[in-house]
Amino acid sequence: MTVVGAVAGAAGLMSTVTAAEAQSWRYRHHRHRYHYRHGDQLILIAETDVDLSLDRYTIDVRQAKGAYKGIRIKNAMGKLFDVQKVQIVYSDGTVWNEDRQIDMYWGERSRPINPTYDSKFIDQIIIQQEPGRGRGRLQIIGIQDREGREMDRSDRSGRPDRGPDRGPDRDMSNGITTRPTAPVASQASPGQRTEGGDVLFGAQYVGFLTDRDVIRIGSEIGKFAKIRLRVLDNDIHITEMKIVYANGESDTLAINADIPKNSRTNWIDLRGDRFIKEIQLVYRSRPSFNGQARIEIFGRYAPGWLGPNGEGRKYNQGWVLLGAQTAGFIGFDKDIIPVGSNEGGFRRIRVTVRDRAITLNEVKVVYQDGQEETVPIRTRVDAGGTFGPIDLRGGRRGAIDHIEAKYRSRFFDSSAKGKGSAIVEIWGQHY
Repeated sequence: MTVVGAVAGAAGLMSTVTAAEAQSWRYRHHRHRYHYRHGDQLILIAETDVDLSLDRYTIDVRQAKGAYKGIRIKNAMGKLFDVQKVQIVYSDGTVWNEDRQIDMYWGERSRPINPTYDSKFIDQIIIQQEPGRGRGRLQIIGIQDREGREMDRSDRSGRPDRGPDRGPDRDMSNGITTRPTAPVASQASPGQRTEGGDVLFGAQYVGFLTDRDVIRIGSEIGKFAKIRLRVLDNDIHITEMKIVYANGESDTLAINADIPKNSRTNWIDLRGDRFIKEIQLVYRSRPSFNGQARIEIFGRYAPGWLGPNGEGRKYNQGWVLLGAQTAGFIGFDKDIIPVGSNEGGFRRIRVTVRDRAITLNEVKVVYQDGQEETVPIRTRVDAGGTFGPIDLRGGRRGAIDHIEAKYRSRFFDSSAKGKGSAIVEIWGQHY
């Protein structure tokens, strides 16, 4: 059962939480620790009365001003809130699933949920709870920094609305700008999709001398409409960055561009109607005692690639890459593989393994309407091998929110490539 909660859209309700609550605190995200920066605030963005007998309800927060780096939920009135799962639905179509029990008595609040370094617009908060009795009141508190307060939903670029007194983002060249990013390397492997739905093309370490790198993409991954860079550890200077398409045409995206350390560029538009053959880079890091720089390159799928009528179904026998993760060695990892913006209509999926064999234990498909489909498995899948296809009974139900898989890399595998973990890919095929 779903109830759309009352939203704090009026300016009077959109208030800053007390200064004591807005003190700096540590948080953990993707196994790394960060500190909130000076200027971050906790903002009350929604408050709604809740029938505690419900097992699920939705709070629409699209009227909240600005973008946010995470949320907290608070029991503002009533008996115990026994929350089982919190979903944050972002305006770009991505979804964060906080799948843990959160018990809150009157006045208590949760720890940060999906704390991120970058600000994003939030559309909805979906709460699943253990049904109880009576009524209560729930508050949604957003974590917001200065940049998030300046961001405007009406600006489709998502950039802050900078008035005459505000300086511009740092300019590279060719209209490319940069923003700060968390000083932590991406945990994805080349070809893997991140939680935000972007695909990591590759990562390189850059020395003081001029380096020339070629990052090959390949048509099996898909067509991409945008690209961006992320630079860590040291400043870099890009002499030239060029995209070479599969048909031999090319675009030069940057010339003599300086990117500061621990920053990411804005999204750079590509010709999304063709496959990328490779990315050519000529660059160097700034000579200093900080050592080398790390550069990561990400792509974003062309619109409709994952759709049932999109181009993705025309290639690889209609199979499209939904996501990928690295499999650990100890115990069974339960990985959540978000599926980017899609219209649903997947009739079956398959699991492909690279670099090392795995033991596959379970695959669960979770649809955006909250329905689930679990396939219990207990089998070995060799490196280069595939398990499936797995027919989906609920495939016509609609879009897939995410896929949960339980697996582990196998210690003893004579055919493994190196000593690293296995890479597990989930592919989907449309009707």
